[in-house]
Amino acid sequence: MLALGAALLGGGAPRRSGPAVPAQVTPAHIALVERRVEALRGLRFAHPVPVAVVSPAQARGDGLADFDRQPAAARRATTELLTLLGLLPPGSDLRRIESSVYGEQVAGYYDPRRRRLSLVRGAGVDDVTLAHELTHALEDQHVDLGRLQGARDDDASTAEQALVEGTATLVMERYAARWPSRAPLGDALAGLTQVTSATPLPQYTMRELIFPYLQGEQFAQALRDADGGGWALVDVAERARPPRTTAEILQPQRWLRAQQPVAVSVVSAPPRAAGWRALAGSTLGEEDLAALLAPQSGALAARGLTGGWRGGRYALWRRGPLDDPRCGVPCRPRDALELAVALDGPASARALAAGLGSWMTQALHGRPLGGGAWRLRDGSAGAVRVRGALVRAALAPDAALARRLVR
Repeated sequence: MLALGAALLGGGAPRRSGPAVPAQVTPAHIALVERRVEALRGLRFAHPVPVAVVSPAQARGDGLADFDRQPAAARRATTELLTLLGLLPPGSDLRRIESSVYGEQVAGYYDPRRRRLSLVRGAGVDDVTLAHELTHALEDQHVDLGRLQGARDDDASTAEQALVEGTATLVMERYAARWPSRAPLGDALAGLTQVTSATPLPQYTMRELIFPYLQGEQFAQALRDADGGGWALVDVAERARPPRTTAEILQPQRWLRAQQPVAVSVVSAPPRAAGWRALAGSTLGEEDLAALLAPQSGALAARGLTGGWRGGRYALWRRGPLDDPRCGVPCRPRDALELAVALDGPASARALAAGLGSWMTQALHGRPLGGGAWRLRDGSAGAVRVRGALVRAALAPDAALARRLVR
């Protein structure tokens, strides 16, 4: 999703209450779960999976490793973007959010870089969640999950994570049905959707955490259904043709038909002579749009507004320094943002534009100025314009620039 990666691609099992890693998690017991996972997934382990028991601090460090590899300027730009859109509240600290997820909510995880399963000391883990993580390990031995971490755009990265997490969640469900444990599957799935952390997580972060598991599982099941209950199409997706868009995850027939997204360009830009420079830009996927619209339109209505997505992109510009204590986050007087989305037809485009207008009015507290423009509560402005099947929306310090960005 929009530039915010919350976990290792290898995934993480939700934390449970418990005095320690249970006694049954012995090498012999893990070998038993491995054999069962092999039978369910239709693959065989090339070798046993290394297992380490780590402290919560070590888990937090592993979870933050990828985040900390990003340049500090890129992290600040991401924070600026998400708060500008209203997806994160002002004052959000992305590193603190990431640390909370891994330090307080994860009981176990598979790390494709180290190729090992880590169990968090004191968190508690059961066979269902072991099956989930061992599925990651099994697939990594066959398809190299690390290869799926190379997506260069935001939407493709989310889609790849959904493929991996969804497949493991599907195996986990089948494991729970065949070998019920004292911790039922409902507890495992609830762990993905409930905040048990001492640090409350923003709603957007929770949505981003849940999406790969729940929507990814439905995608993997759709591929199995199309294959008559086999794993061949899932194997093709993991080995050769991973989904590149969240639209494929949400509408699996797009992947089955090899339907490619439409190339969308952000053609407008603030004048360089006025000191504007590019801060960030990438794809704007169907799930990104749904996350943006859902708080105002409702989850189901947002899916209806975004179902005609064919391609999208965003670009963020800044006038002046990114890190300026004199201007808070988001610094609307110095930010300019354009969203561009291609739909499947003019009717879908008009519907999406109306949804973006509601977002301007409700989420950003805008007052309509006429002509597709809004004056926001802090004095900045927004604009939305439809041209055929293309929708453009912009946020800028003033209405003139906002209108220029969507012309």
